[in-house]
Amino acid sequence: MSVAALLAEHGSPLWLADVDRARERLAGFRAAWSAAWPDVEIAYSYKTNRTTAFLRAFADEGAGAEVACAAEYALARDVVGVEGSRITVNGPGKPTALLEHAAADGALVIADSAPELERLALAGVTRVGLRVGLPGPEGHPSRFGLAPGRVVAAGRRARVLGLTLEVLSVHLVSTDFTAAADRDRALAASVRVAWSKPPAVHAQAATALARLARELDVATIDLGGGLPAAPAVAAHAAAVAQALHADGFAGRLLLEPGRALVADAVDLACTVVAVKTLADGTTCAVVDAGTDLLAGTLWAWPRLEALEPRDGTTPTLVAGPLCLNIDVLCPAAQLGDLAPGNVLMARDVGAYQQAQSTRFGDLRPAVIARDGGRWRLHRRREETSDLILHDRDEPPWSA
Repeated sequence: MSVAALLAEHGSPLWLADVDRARERLAGFRAAWSAAWPDVEIAYSYKTNRTTAFLRAFADEGAGAEVACAAEYALARDVVGVEGSRITVNGPGKPTALLEHAAADGALVIADSAPELERLALAGVTRVGLRVGLPGPEGHPSRFGLAPGRVVAAGRRARVLGLTLEVLSVHLVSTDFTAAADRDRALAASVRVAWSKPPAVHAQAATALARLARELDVATIDLGGGLPAAPAVAAHAAAVAQALHADGFAGRLLLEPGRALVADAVDLACTVVAVKTLADGTTCAVVDAGTDLLAGTLWAWPRLEALEPRDGTTPTLVAGPLCLNIDVLCPAAQLGDLAPGNVLMARDVGAYQQAQSTRFGDLRPAVIARDGGRWRLHRRREETSDLILHDRDEPPWSA
């Protein structure tokens, strides 16, 4: 079914989620790591994209779940049906209710700090890991996890508390500040996305974890995410395996890919609604999707393509429909001469874009999923009634 036909049926803008491609990405990722290391477990990072068609597909293919909040835990356990023992709970702020659910289900909980170990013990958690805070891509200290020099003491404390220390974990963050956070500098002005890192960076992280694991007698290391998709990830797997063999580690590897599985599995189709010339002579095309849907535009420009090739070489400022001067999707796109009704595709926007989209602006678009070679409606377009679904009309003084 063509994109034009899908837009005619479900409206514009429209999310196109390719579940078949996501399955292929998981298979390729798993094959690359299994060829390099004998004992590998994969848990999909839910925060990257929570489209349930993806979540169910990954679970069907044997992947576990890595979650970072109570909502994601509920999706994994209650909606998708992932066994508690195959859920990894991460994140710097875990509510007590989440910890209690994880304890009851036998989930693995990664402690973000030494004091958090006390909370885990009080909540009844038994299976724990420690997150090791390695520097981000700009070399700044991570705000996540424990400083490497504090890990051994925390591991010993975990065992004193009666916790079973199963994993040492790291996540080499992909989004970081180009300079230390500064109250006089806007957040977006200092943000850089660095995905993915060279194989040597992940190999160095694996070595750091393996040495700590040996000292604490821990059999599993968790290298988190930030890894590229196959086939590029094969070089990372080989470098990590070489580093671990050299250090004498022979245990299990836990991996938590996100971008690698879904980044190129989602496109956003949108429609040109107006074309005009600005005061400085710039050609501006206004489309019906903006930074409310493509929030990642604040950090990196999306790749835009015209669905049907257009003649012309004049660069076009592509702006969204929001009443914000900063609602820009590209300052100078080479798309040919556009006219109202033309369809543009924002390609490869599966990582974080849907998860971070907001309700600012118009109703949220439908999600169409391709599974088994066929497109189907996965989530209907939002309706006005959805906007007030949780409202209560009673005056505030009512009992």
